[in-house]
Amino acid sequence: MPGTHKPTIAYTSRRPFKDGRVEEPFPENDPANIAYVLQGYYYSFFSLKKLTPNQLQRALSGYDLIFVPLDHREFDTVSKIASACEGRLATYSEGNIHDYQMHPPYIQVKFLEIINRANINFLYWEKYLPFYRTLTDKPVEYLPYPYFYEQARAFFVPIEDRSACVTLPSGFAGNTRNGLGSLAVARRLYQEKLIERISCWVSTPFLAEEIDAIKNFLLGTPLPTPKKFWSWRKLLKKSGLDYRPLLKFKKSHLEPPRFSVSPSFQEAHVSIYRRRPWQIYLHEMAKTSLVVDMNNRNTVGRNALDCAAVGVPCVSTRRSDIQGRLFPDITVQDSWDVEEAVEFSKRLLADKEFYHSVIEKAWDVLPQFGEQAFLRRFQNVWQKNPGSSR
Repeated sequence: MPGTHKPTIAYTSRRPFKDGRVEEPFPENDPANIAYVLQGYYYSFFSLKKLTPNQLQRALSGYDLIFVPLDHREFDTVSKIASACEGRLATYSEGNIHDYQMHPPYIQVKFLEIINRANINFLYWEKYLPFYRTLTDKPVEYLPYPYFYEQARAFFVPIEDRSACVTLPSGFAGNTRNGLGSLAVARRLYQEKLIERISCWVSTPFLAEEIDAIKNFLLGTPLPTPKKFWSWRKLLKKSGLDYRPLLKFKKSHLEPPRFSVSPSFQEAHVSIYRRRPWQIYLHEMAKTSLVVDMNNRNTVGRNALDCAAVGVPCVSTRRSDIQGRLFPDITVQDSWDVEEAVEFSKRLLADKEFYHSVIEKAWDVLPQFGEQAFLRRFQNVWQKNPGSSR
């Protein structure tokens, strides 16, 4: 049947957002905002995996389409939810295109069963549509999630007021983020006196070890043996327990962001921050001249979106889907090509006209990933591939 009516949708994921109708955007650069733009509902894996199959089926029975990200960190939960969707399943990208390889052959086949059972498979990697279409005869469509660039642009800082600092969105830790490559680029830029500071944003569970390792790499300080420590955050995430009630004790989840953010470490020309909420990161990153992200993940490109919104050039790699669209003139072909990234950075820092042109190109393209662009894409797909046979 043609998709002539407005679908009622639910979006599910492992993020610890509150369940229910989404009446305002999540203050994150996150696919869960699909639920807000489509005036739908959000359900966390924390809630859904507690339900029996019958309870889960009843909980999802009122929706025309249920988005289930293919999150390989919780494949059992993904499989359970997918089985309860009764012909209303829409899979969605999550993480890295090759995450399925983390599983043994049996689970990889189960993954294939899910995408072949889905009514539609949505990807935020356009270049991998052909690959998915060889795996299933079900529809596969490009649907980058909505990015609230107007909210993010509120953090814009005039170029003349920015510090001679390069921001790195990760440290050594980060699985496939290639933090070492980004650090190598930043070190070269400092050694050649092109920047005055390096700002790193690191994973909280590894904060102390990150500080020591980054100090060693950038400052040459001795590397102490890491101390064993207990991390309640890491423990809770590994346990799979629903830790959302504990978030009420974390002020940053209750209060508006406070933008007088102090680094966890600051010495000489290096500042190290623990990962913080999206708005706090934007506020700090927007005050710097450049972002370097030698990412080797075949994923969407969140850093490129954030940089484009606040007008900070992002030197990153062609691995992400959006980087090359927003910043084609400063996109590195190989994630370990430090020399190419250094050359792009040098040109940006030395050539004001080039710097401005890079920003203007990104601003011109950015609306293609905003709320209205998402709605148009989704409506076009819904007309072609109705998600409900009811």
